[in-house]
Amino acid sequence: MRLKIDYTMPGLIRSSSGKPFVEFRCFYPAKNKVERFRIYKGLSKLSSELLEEQANKLISFYAKKLEAGWRPWNDEAVVYRDQIEYANVTTAFGNEKKDNNHLRRYLSEFLSFKKSDVAPKTFQDYTSKARLFCLWLEKNGHIEKLISEIDNEIIVSYFTYLIQVKQLDRATIKKYRQILTSIFQFFLSKKLIKVLPFENLPKASKIKDKAARPFFDNHIKQYLEYVSKEDPQLFLASMFQFFLLCRPGQELRLLKIQDVDMQRQTVYINDVSAKKSISRRITMPNALKELCEAFHLSDYPGHYFVFEKKGQPGPVSLGKNHFSNHFRRYRILLGLPETYKFYSFKHTGAGKILESGATLAELMNQLGHTRFDSTIHYVRRHFGERSEKIMNLKPEFLQFFLNNRQ
Repeated sequence: MRLKIDYTMPGLIRSSSGKPFVEFRCFYPAKNKVERFRIYKGLSKLSSELLEEQANKLISFYAKKLEAGWRPWNDEAVVYRDQIEYANVTTAFGNEKKDNNHLRRYLSEFLSFKKSDVAPKTFQDYTSKARLFCLWLEKNGHIEKLISEIDNEIIVSYFTYLIQVKQLDRATIKKYRQILTSIFQFFLSKKLIKVLPFENLPKASKIKDKAARPFFDNHIKQYLEYVSKEDPQLFLASMFQFFLLCRPGQELRLLKIQDVDMQRQTVYINDVSAKKSISRRITMPNALKELCEAFHLSDYPGHYFVFEKKGQPGPVSLGKNHFSNHFRRYRILLGLPETYKFYSFKHTGAGKILESGATLAELMNQLGHTRFDSTIHYVRRHFGERSEKIMNLKPEFLQFFLNNRQ
């Protein structure tokens, strides 16, 4: 005999595994039995206070729906592959979801579409920013809204959070706006929204200079002398970046022995590793060729990575943060300024190329820039407007002081 009330009210459950969820039960006519339903989203990794607050919102939301006659199987459930969940979560529990909420479904569809359209590093940027947006929506009770209900007021609140709470700088906020705009333009193309909700967004006032600075000669000498003995592979990686001006991420760590052409003195960057998915060949200076010969790179199989976790060429590539983490450790050990980063070798090499008398066109080719104005901007940002006339300015009226100081 059926009960008049054929469901239980939602409640918060803290499982023995430590993963909390909101649970309710409903009589499912198709199976002629009571089914259990659980909601995990938005409840993990929260403090006790935030967990209670978020759980109460979910409990209230589903209680009202159940009381109004809604049942989980009434909605058109959509199975999709969730691109928003973290990899360790999806590996353990699977990332195929049933969801009646448009947001995560279409965010995942957007990321799947974007994955083949951008470089892996750029895709990671899209994913991380979409993920943070989802987490914020969950914590603020907006995750169950339809995409069309995420209006300008919610977007303004989100950007206020990024600026005031996370204290992101102007350039980072601009990047968030570009990515979220791209996401909502995708929603617009799907006719899920009628207008882009990005009017009158708050602006960050501060600007952080996070750019790596070129080395002073005495500092790079101190570093190289020490690292050449303590970590020869990092020394060679530093010199590859210095001479080739290649990017220290995929371009450097995914470089293979077969890409280093000692005879023609070129290094090949394939389109998979390149930042803009454009392959190119970089000139190898004589000094770098001599270093490659000293490390006997030609003795290894062509499919080996030049840099491998065992400290010599091998079949397994390094992790994306390997070089920067190792460089940071030695920088701290040697007491060098924090403005130096592993990327500093690229900037230092570019400066030395300019000082050698190379043209801007030659520098552009070595940097892998596709536009001349990108090279001009790069030079101005890292080296300023250089003028030999200004550098050699020494008025005669200062000579008496300089003579007396000698």
